[in-house]
Amino acid sequence: MAKKEDENGYWLIEGNPISKGDVVLQYYGRDVSPELPPDDVARDVTPWRRAIGNILGGSAMCSITLNFFCLNYLLPTIGVILQLLGFRPLRRENGWFRACWLLAVLRAALFLPCIVLNATIYSNAVYASSVGTALTYAMLAVQMLLFFCFWQALRTMQKKAGTGGGAAPAAALLIWYAAVLTLAYVQYSGLLLGLAMLGCYILILRSLFRLSREMEESGYALTPAPVRLSDEMLVRAIAALLAVGIACGYLFFGSYRMDWQPKSGSLSAEAVEIRAQLLALGYPEDALNDLSEDDLLACRGATLVVVHEADKPMNGGREVREDFGSSTHISTVYDVRELHFTDVAVRLPGEAEHWRILHHFRWTEEVKFRGTELVRLWPAYYEDDSWRPDDGAPTGRVLYDDAEGNAYAAPCASLTVERYTVTNWFGRTYRLEDISAEFSLPSRGSNQRGYVAYSTEETDGETTFLASRSNYTHQESLLQYPVRTAKDYSGWGDGPVFRRAQSALELSIRDDGSVVLLNYEP
Repeated sequence: MAKKEDENGYWLIEGNPISKGDVVLQYYGRDVSPELPPDDVARDVTPWRRAIGNILGGSAMCSITLNFFCLNYLLPTIGVILQLLGFRPLRRENGWFRACWLLAVLRAALFLPCIVLNATIYSNAVYASSVGTALTYAMLAVQMLLFFCFWQALRTMQKKAGTGGGAAPAAALLIWYAAVLTLAYVQYSGLLLGLAMLGCYILILRSLFRLSREMEESGYALTPAPVRLSDEMLVRAIAALLAVGIACGYLFFGSYRMDWQPKSGSLSAEAVEIRAQLLALGYPEDALNDLSEDDLLACRGATLVVVHEADKPMNGGREVREDFGSSTHISTVYDVRELHFTDVAVRLPGEAEHWRILHHFRWTEEVKFRGTELVRLWPAYYEDDSWRPDDGAPTGRVLYDDAEGNAYAAPCASLTVERYTVTNWFGRTYRLEDISAEFSLPSRGSNQRGYVAYSTEETDGETTFLASRSNYTHQESLLQYPVRTAKDYSGWGDGPVFRRAQSALELSIRDDGSVVLLNYEP
């Protein structure tokens, strides 16, 4: 039999385009060219079997979640692409398959950009917004509608082939997915029902594959829709776009955009006077030089300055083993402590105790990686009802010096007050309030530093203790997916990407008004 090729690379047999790699059932048993594969091979590469395999395999990868090794992102990505490949050759078979193809394209357009978004620090903010909620519901609705159209498409094909119109397995797939969404909505976490749902899903897939074999054996003629790009080229194009998008996310959207400006050296006469007064009261000069004019004015009328300084490590240290008879003592020694804390309490005038608390930090070593940073303050009123915040909002900024010694400053990318309620093991409920400052260190310069400040006053007139803590979280690696910021990190200790250090300012206030610093640093 003579063959010709059309412009898309398809064989033209009796005027119909046939893919070189596919053999259609209507040509089985005919005297076709010997260049075509034999029947036992052809049955394994028919357009229908390949398409249904991609569709069902893609649906399985999108429906079952494995939360390790990033498989909860990798498998759905492969599944979405397989659904595209599966419905693409069937899009001209009937109207329902055309709808399936359009829905598969829409689902890919909604889902694949999220894979790129996960490589930026803005993913959590987007998902927590109304846009993220709408996106989630849209993807669920599209998937449900896709399964419905798939069910109707199979019914239409069965009627056309004369093999019946039930397509019950496809309907069961739709019901199964609806049940999964219901269990997710009620946050079901039981094992037995989960295993039962998995077993049902395997049976549904088995029935759908059996249904596809029945369609093949019926002799139904299926002609794949012509395509401009082969499946291999389409997959490569999608993979390349994802790779470029993820790389751009890591390179350009892995840190906050900071508004660096030359540090102003001019102060008002009042600010200059307050600065001199604070310096005389013992405020460390290097930290005092970083204060903005507004923070200097907030210390107006200061009567006492209490300072606590400490050096904290931002590395894993080294393990030291010491043998004592039959036992071995294992300890961690830090040869370098990269982060210097200066915690300052400034007493302000007033009938009640009124303090301005300023937590400074300064990197004494070169920062090896610059991603996202967080300073989270547990203020005096964090778990102590005898203190309350005053009317002013927290303040703070980040600074560095360039090679010529010029200082630059920028406000924090975000400086927020967060309030929440927790209940301890004894049933006591606390209303907590902390202060979070998010920022990124510059990729240039040295002496990178900053501070966060707030004011507090006593509530009962009998306060004898003040404690304020500064928790610094530093990102030290790019190797994470999805990307999380220092604020997103919820681990208690050091993780593979983030490290933490804490400095505390603890004061005892005596009846005569004197103050004793309680901190002890080994």
